[in-house]
Amino acid sequence: MTNSEVKSDIGYVKDLVTKSENSASPGSIYILWAVILIAGFSLIDFAPRWVGLFWMIAGPLGGMLSGFLGYKAGANKGQMDREMGIKHALHWSGMMVIIILAIILGIKGLIVGVVNSQVILLIVALGWWTAGVHFDRNFLWLGGIMVLGFIGTLFEINYAWTAMGCLLGAALITIAIRNSRNNVKPSK
Repeated sequence: MTNSEVKSDIGYVKDLVTKSENSASPGSIYILWAVILIAGFSLIDFAPRWVGLFWMIAGPLGGMLSGFLGYKAGANKGQMDREMGIKHALHWSGMMVIIILAIILGIKGLIVGVVNSQVILLIVALGWWTAGVHFDRNFLWLGGIMVLGFIGTLFEINYAWTAMGCLLGAALITIAIRNSRNNVKPSK
């Protein structure tokens, strides 16, 4: 190998390592969930009869779209990690299964009214917190915001759901912008 080829190979490896150090989720996923959470949480305060239908569509569709966006971002970075993809799929789909079971509790009348939404919020808060432990540290803060929002709903603070949705949305958009700025390489 020539000196030039060695430098080229070392540069390629260095770029791969640099890319792999950024474990944050793609900004598009943060933006997607910002929109979904602002809309979905606001519905609880302003149009509660539409909440179930909204989440029945937005939850699974948002999850599938998130998986696609994550896959696409990994492919664009040249980081196709099958094991990590399986871990994400198990984590998020497991959370969705638990949410469906909580919904069944509501359908059977074992939990009624806004309590069902609060139980689901706790499930999601735990899911996001554990995602922060295992995948992307940003989710620790977001799960914490959900816990604070739960406390607001527990004490029936007016518009607690809307405030939490807006706070989460702003946090998600801020993270997406920050991550995009950190990923921009200065031109040589």
